[in-house]
Amino acid sequence: MPSCFKKISLFFLAISILVAGFCGGTIINKKDYQARASLWDAIRAWVTINPLEVDVSAPAEAEINKTFKVTVEATNKGEEKIENVQGEIFLSEGLVLLNKNPIQKAGVIQGKKSKKNSWTVKGTNKGNYFIAVSVTGELKGNLISAEGSTEMIEIKDFIEKPRPRKWYQNLFDFFQGWFDKNK
Repeated sequence: MPSCFKKISLFFLAISILVAGFCGGTIINKKDYQARASLWDAIRAWVTINPLEVDVSAPAEAEINKTFKVTVEATNKGEEKIENVQGEIFLSEGLVLLNKNPIQKAGVIQGKKSKKNSWTVKGTNKGNYFIAVSVTGELKGNLISAEGSTEMIEIKDFIEKPRPRKWYQNLFDFFQGWFDKNK
């Protein structure tokens, strides 16, 4: 018998053992039944790609005791619709959620579409903070989730705003640049 047939036979034997190990369940008594996932379920779960993507945005700086918006965009990158979509915001100590409900429902996100939601937040203490958002939904009856977070948000006493330029400053800059070129 050629050696390739032995290798093929061993391969099928190994597959049979794996299938026998993963299929079926164990009956403890008539009321209790412990189910196991089949090999096919394990492979399908392993290769399924989560189409849900989350992008969280907020300002890089905010003033203490002033409100700012945290926006989340949940995108369905797949073809199938995702149902019962909801987002939950997680804040560090020093940040306060104003509407008091950290969970917002988004409903259904069709394939290749996205939905946005936002929360109003206030910084009560100076410091640097991250804000995280978790989005969950159901895809073909299976629960899926994705998480996202903001870049660091700095809560300050005062944010210095840039002063607007006067019209004559622009005119002066124009002529200065023109004279520098013609030297």
